[in-house]
Order: sequence, then structure tokens, then C-alpha cells
Amino acid sequence: MYIEINAIKKMEINMKENETKTQSKGTRVLKAIINTIINILIVLVLITSLLIAVMALTSKSSGISTIFGYTIQPIQSDSMKGGSPDGYGGKDFQKGDLMIAKATGFDDKAEYDMGDIITYRTEDSNGNPMLMSHRVVDVVTGRDGVTRYQTWGDNREMAQVPDQSDVNEYLVASDIGSLYYSKNYEGTILKGWGAPLDFIRTQQGFFFVVLLPMIIFFMYALVRVVLSATGYKKAKTEEEKDEAVKEAVAEALAAKGADTQATPANGMTAEELEQFRQFQEFQKMQKAKSEQAAEPKEEPKNEE
Repeated sequence: MYIEINAIKKMEINMKENETKTQSKGTRVLKAIINTIINILIVLVLITSLLIAVMALTSKSSGISTIFGYTIQPIQSDSMKGGSPDGYGGKDFQKGDLMIAKATGFDDKAEYDMGDIITYRTEDSNGNPMLMSHRVVDVVTGRDGVTRYQTWGDNREMAQVPDQSDVNEYLVASDIGSLYYSKNYEGTILKGWGAPLDFIRTQQGFFFVVLLPMIIFFMYALVRVVLSATGYKKAKTEEEKDEAVKEAVAEALAAKGADTQATPANGMTAEELEQFRQFQEFQKMQKAKSEQAAEPKEEPKNEE
């Protein structure tokens, strides 16, 4: 009966240990997934911050954001929506889109053709500097040898007249910062990505999209460091406590004559008592091994 009860208890202990191991494995997997997601978000925030910083620095020097020879330009109006009414190529774009075009660096020696879509510097109605992306509809070379360009938006309902009415107002190559479309090249339009970039470039957008997540990630990392340090300190304390209990048990056994049948010292806690019992079992196992090793081995008999 006693053996059966012990067997049942052992089964219960094994079941609890397996359940604990399963829960621990599930917890580790969940933690790994959460850490992976957080690391990806951190990388995205860092890339976004770097992109904004590069765009801000390049736009200050040239007036247009340039990265590795290409410009990233959010579209601010619908003046090119619908495509060319004159049959020229190039995908149309509208307000809220993001244009990736080839940077020309306002090179005064660059040349453009009829139908090209370019981005140039101009001013709004209030005299503030702005960038405009329109199509070249006229090319004129004057007596001075300088080539000038007239531009016009494809959406004629919105842009009812060309951007420059007089040839003296036409653009020159040094006014043009990028080329989106030509006979030999076409840039990329990311539909709907211009509005988020415009928002991120504002003070409010930069705070919510970049600064606030970085603060949260920093606090999360700080909490993880504190928890790790606390866990290490707790584990170290438990280890030192176990060592102290073992020493106390050994001293108690020595005081009782180091007999395996000796009873624990009075006043021991439940944890110390359990340590004492484990120590007794260890002593019994060591004694049994010693006795087994001391027994003479019988030599095999040879049968004649």
C-alpha cells in the first residue's frame, strides 16, 4: 500500500513538472515573439529617423530632398491627375502620392525635351518658395544660346493655363531639380505615401511617429535591465541561502555524530528539514556505493 501511494505521488510530481516545463516553453516562445516584434519596430523607427534627417539636410542645401542621386517628393496638388491630354507618357499622380525621381542637381547644362515631367523651384501666391512637378510643353532656344522650358499641368481643368505665359518667364535648366519622366527614363510613384511623409515631417508627426516610440523603447529596455538585475540578485540570494542551510545541516549532523539515522536539530525550518532529509538520502546512497565497492568479487569457476 505504501509503495502504491509513493508511485501515485511520483506520477503527480512528474505531471506537475511536465506541465511546468510546457508552460515555461510557451512563455519563452511568447517572449521571443514579442522581442522580435519590438526589435523590428526599433529598426523601422531608426530607418525613418535617418530618412527624415537626410531629407532635412539635403533639402536645406539644394531645396529638394536628395538621397543617393534620387529625390523623394510628396505631391501637394492634383494638377497632374489624369495623365497627359497631349498623348505624352508617364504615369499620372495626385495629391498625397510620393514621387521618386532622378535628381539633376539644378545643373545648368542639363537638357530636357517636350513631354518630360520635371520638378522645379517656384513660389506660391504668397511668395513662399515651393516645388512644382509639371510637364514640359514648349522648348525654346534664344539668341543667347540658352534653352528655356515652358511647363503645364496635365489636369487642364485645374491648371487652365501654362505656368509661364511669356517666354522671358520660361524655366532654365538651373531651375530644374529632378526628372520624373522622359523618353529614356521613368521614376516611381508610391500611391498614398506622400501624406504620411508630410505628416512625419511636421513637429507633431515627428513626435508621435519617431520620438514617442523611441522613448517607449528606451523605457522598455530600462525595465528589462532592472528586472534582469533583480532576478540575478534574487537567484544569488537563494543560492547563498541554500549554501548556508547545507552548512547548518552538516553542522547539525556532525553534532549528532554524523549518523544517517540521526534526527534533525530542534528549531529547524521546513526548508531546512527538507535539506536535512535530502542530505540523509545522499549519505545512504554514498554508504551503499561504498559497501558495494568493498565486497569481494567472485572469480568465475572453470568447469572441467
